[in-house]
Amino acid sequence: MLSNSDNLKDLYKYLANVLTSDEAKREALIIIKAVTGLDTHQIFTDEEYRLSNSQIKKIKELIYSRNEEHIPLAYLLEQAYFLDLELFVNKDVLIPRPETELLVLETLRKIKENKLRQVTILDLCTGSACIAIALKRALPSASVYASDISKDALNVALINAEKYGLEINFVLGDYLEPFLAHKRSPIALPIIRSSAPYFDVVISNPPYIPESEYLKLAPELKHEPRHALIGFPYRHIKEQLQGLIKENGFFAFEFGFNQAEAIREIFPRAQIFRDLAGIERFAIVEALDGAV
Repeated sequence: MLSNSDNLKDLYKYLANVLTSDEAKREALIIIKAVTGLDTHQIFTDEEYRLSNSQIKKIKELIYSRNEEHIPLAYLLEQAYFLDLELFVNKDVLIPRPETELLVLETLRKIKENKLRQVTILDLCTGSACIAIALKRALPSASVYASDISKDALNVALINAEKYGLEINFVLGDYLEPFLAHKRSPIALPIIRSSAPYFDVVISNPPYIPESEYLKLAPELKHEPRHALIGFPYRHIKEQLQGLIKENGFFAFEFGFNQAEAIREIFPRAQIFRDLAGIERFAIVEALDGAV
């Protein structure tokens, strides 16, 4: 039971026990930080801090929404973490995942390996813009574009880019259609004045969950935007990519559990990478060998 007499270490133990999430300990710490404004060191060393009645009420509301309604904590707090970023998120965008951090890090490694300079990057299906922002911060001289089919998602992405003071070109459109010559809109795409190929790197965490698996998803996932979860668009993206990536460039992307063989069929020369759990989770396809 929550009480004003509890210190923060007791509160942490209580939350870690009462939260039903698989990541209860991590979420307990995030809740305390959000409600108190304290950092991890203060939480475990400040013996005098006591919660106010309003803070206790807020924590109880968070516990109920998390445990009973299965709303992801990131949506409840409207914040998510990605690499060294703290991002605004809501139900218009997917919550950034640790697997996608690895995709970004491998992309940065590949850019260096290919000795790409003054790169032009497209973050396809940008959502919160976590990928675009992470890459622009790591590569300040890069020209970064970020596209999404959802205006609401692009509004979230813009908030995050402005928070970090970054110039990112946001484009509204369905996959790569805004970049195709026969479909290009002067309203949606006034920012690319050169001719194709435009990009050194196209990177994406697109929707990749098959329709047949949607009903089997954890309750938390069903709070995330359906259009950003459902689909397997890689053949379509491959077809659209033709002529958009420069000779020394590449396509880097995430895919779902047990989809590696299907990806190898579509992209026979793809380099497949594993996540921290050892699961084949993302790929890089070179443009040089005609694989894209």
